[in-house]
Amino acid sequence: MLRKLTLFAAAVSVCCSVVFSGAELFAQVKPDIIEKINAALPKSAPAKAKKARKVLIFSKTNGFRHGSIAVGAKSLAMLGEKTGAYTAVHSEDDSMFEADKLKEFDAVIMLNTTGELFRPRRLPKDAEGKKAALEREERLKKNLVDFVKSGKGLAGTHSGTDTYKNWKDYNDMMGGAFAGHPWHQLVPIKNLEPDHAVNKCFDGKGLEVKDEIYQFRLKTALPTDRRMLLALDGSKMNLKRNDGRKEFYPISWVSTYGKGRTFYCSLGHRNEIYYNPLVLQHYLAGFQYALGDLPADGSPTASGK
Repeated sequence: MLRKLTLFAAAVSVCCSVVFSGAELFAQVKPDIIEKINAALPKSAPAKAKKARKVLIFSKTNGFRHGSIAVGAKSLAMLGEKTGAYTAVHSEDDSMFEADKLKEFDAVIMLNTTGELFRPRRLPKDAEGKKAALEREERLKKNLVDFVKSGKGLAGTHSGTDTYKNWKDYNDMMGGAFAGHPWHQLVPIKNLEPDHAVNKCFDGKGLEVKDEIYQFRLKTALPTDRRMLLALDGSKMNLKRNDGRKEFYPISWVSTYGKGRTFYCSLGHRNEIYYNPLVLQHYLAGFQYALGDLPADGSPTASGK
């Protein structure tokens, strides 16, 4: 039994640290799933792109690795291609965040990323190597902050908030820091802003989705800091938990950061999310907001109700 557990732990560690290219990931998506994605894609984007847009879909993991990453990457690439909203480049190579490469993009989508993305899973043991690795990490972190502040976009799906949870600038950009996932079930979702441009796809209604639902650290994901769009519907399920959130569990929001714009949606644990027509429309509207093509209110809600 001990040997089996050791082998399992080793397999998980390898899984979490493997870096895939876009082609390698896309090859993992079965033809029947591609058909489902294609059938779920919207025919057009909610806004016309102001210019040709280029988006980096980044899915590196330095922690837990979601099995839905391959389907998600393929779906979000197809979403931009079919609607003409953007052209996507997928990568798990963190050198894409060097300033000369990052400047080629209009937005970055953190697709189920986890952990400290720009730091090696194991730092070099020698002092010089460790120093160089940490200096590189700080440079890439600064590049991302400067990128968004300059007027570019940042978006995240699901565990995009289980990434750099102790880096304040990242939390401020993404809007929340993961603190648990007590719900993995069919959940009712409340449409908090029926008239908001990013929520137009819901026709003023809420929705039900089966997925893993996040809760966030208490000082993050606050309606006083974000424009809250979707949240768990407490009128249709019991949300009483002893975690200080006052029964308000947001799922989706938009915000601004410097001259840039950010969008986040916690849905995305399960493969099916990436071929759910309503979720894909919501994603696309959020991405276009982050790109600066879809005008929408990114000011704080100021109230969670």
